[in-house]
Amino acid sequence: MKTDRQELQELEEQAVVNSEVRFIALELMKISALTGKSFHDVANEFCENALQLKKAFNEAAAPVRRQKPKRRH
Repeated sequence: MKTDRQELQELEEQAVVNSEVRFIALELMKISALTGKSFHDVANEFCENALQLKKAFNEAAAPVRRQKPKRRH
């Protein structure tokens, strides 16, 4: 069972996420208006770029995760 504090924290986190989504949507609308592309096309391109970036981060981090920790003597 969640405490009141946990519920409040979840609500605050959701509010931050909602704010970020609104900001991104507004920026994508600006790009759409400036480029003459549809919002849908701009949003799809943004999502594709975000996925490529996430993949690049994961690939860059993979060698670090595979390394065994060095023992200290």
